[in-house]
Amino acid sequence: MPARKTARKNTKTPAVLTTPKTRRIRAAADVSGAGFRLADPMWNAREILAALEMYASFGVGAVVFPELCVTGASCGDLFRQNILLDAAQKAVKFLLKETTNLPVTFVVGVPERSRSGVLYAVTLCIRAGKIIARNKKPLDAPATVFAPIELVSTLRKRNPERLILCPSAVPSALMTPSDFRSFALAAAKEHQADFILAAPKSGESVTDGFYGMPVCCSVMVHGGEPVLAELTDPCPSLEFASEFEPAKTQYLLTFEEDPKKLAALGRDPLPFLPKDRTDTIWIAAALESALAHRMTSAHADKLVIGVSGGLDSTLALLVSHEAVAALNLPASSVIAISMPGFGTTKRTKNNAARLAELLGCDCRTVDIRPACLQHFADIGHDPEVADVVFENAQARERTQILMDVANGSNALVVGTGDLSEIALGWCTYNGDHMSMYAVNSGVPKTLVRHLVSFYAGEHGGKIAPVLQDILDTPVSPELVPASKSGESGHKTEQILGAYELHDFYLFHLVRLNESPRVILRKAKKVFDGKYAPEEIRRTLELFLRRFFTQQFKRSCSPDGPAVSPLSLSPRAGWRVPSDASPALWLDDLK
Repeated sequence: MPARKTARKNTKTPAVLTTPKTRRIRAAADVSGAGFRLADPMWNAREILAALEMYASFGVGAVVFPELCVTGASCGDLFRQNILLDAAQKAVKFLLKETTNLPVTFVVGVPERSRSGVLYAVTLCIRAGKIIARNKKPLDAPATVFAPIELVSTLRKRNPERLILCPSAVPSALMTPSDFRSFALAAAKEHQADFILAAPKSGESVTDGFYGMPVCCSVMVHGGEPVLAELTDPCPSLEFASEFEPAKTQYLLTFEEDPKKLAALGRDPLPFLPKDRTDTIWIAAALESALAHRMTSAHADKLVIGVSGGLDSTLALLVSHEAVAALNLPASSVIAISMPGFGTTKRTKNNAARLAELLGCDCRTVDIRPACLQHFADIGHDPEVADVVFENAQARERTQILMDVANGSNALVVGTGDLSEIALGWCTYNGDHMSMYAVNSGVPKTLVRHLVSFYAGEHGGKIAPVLQDILDTPVSPELVPASKSGESGHKTEQILGAYELHDFYLFHLVRLNESPRVILRKAKKVFDGKYAPEEIRRTLELFLRRFFTQQFKRSCSPDGPAVSPLSLSPRAGWRVPSDASPALWLDDLK
């Protein structure tokens, strides 16, 4: 959403909150983030205060905000800047002063540096203008380690009620919505306490992670068993006794993945695919939200995307369409450019044009062949030789067109490359390898196909048949001349092997950290009868060789949201040198 110029005002009644009629108060998790600004503590403090005033007017007695909500959790090395740390402390002092007479206990997070120079993410529990409890964890601790605040009822001496307020800021690649639910239930059961988990819904950086968790969890313990109290916006709530004090001891909570779930994924031929429709909807919404967020932060009015009629550009186009709609911009804010080259087929060209037209995009066509022929003449390359120069010149010409159109339209170029292509380095360096926001970069090819199929069902009508034909079209970059029959002469899976094999290898190597020998054994078992053992081994060898040698392309890849269980971002995901040898891993297969 566009950045707001004033702090949030008390104008909206939370649907799940009512003024309590008994001597009990309500607790809530604030995750709206509507007016949040990354690295702007005083602005955020005013937003927090406005939210607290709203909750107080509806009888809410305790509120937990997301982790490091005063600054934002994704500031990175800005946390080492004294100017930010000092501003964060001033923001806390502002909150202490302004909440002296406010009948709400609340939990906020702030970065602090110890006297020895260690940086901490500190959780503060504040009541009546005073800090009544604090907890902390190292700022470089894993994102799945939490520093909660526990409150204990003083009305029930023998069996006191316990309330755990747990702020978090975990990227969605590390914890999915279902993981959040499971974690809240498990924590409530283990500690026999009512439990509230708050996660940022928007405002955090979408450079490499995505923090737009659509739920926060409230759990009440009944008869020793936890029960999810609420999982809907704007703020889940539960009741607890109005007289309480902070617990005497503080501790950390750690999210640990269910080994049975990981084991099941290890046997799954399509481990990246969501297991139910709810998760599919969430992934699509995450991509759309991340792109809309980047448009807002970049003050862009439009999006520019090269449409080829292939799976990747189709997904990026669909996400772009939904992103501008979320920002209340017209569909024509998406500039869809078809750039036919020497290998473009009639089928893909028509599908690209038809889909963009049906979506209401600003449709344009730029034939790149004249420019490429001029370029070949300039560099002395024979255009009859369809080699790597011939192929990559087309990809780079297309990128130049997209970038320049974006510059003239106050727009962002939306990248179309997916996670599988990034893993294999199946892209032209400084060609389709580059964009202003790589929205597909966290989506492997098998998931791309799944999401396009999902959008086909969502749109229906005239769009669904076009999407289905795109799904039925063999994957190809179409950079070499087509055959006389009009078919692409460049079918990717005939060159690289099946993408579902590559996605299986990627998941097991990076997500499960398994050796090639183990991966090969599992692949032969999982894909028995579908692919020959020789093909499985050959494809794995090719995957390993390309995965290592193409790291240099990933080392300078553009921003993009991580929405799958792993990331290859050089900043926050797969951080390895571009010079590493694959010999050890290839030898493991011998």
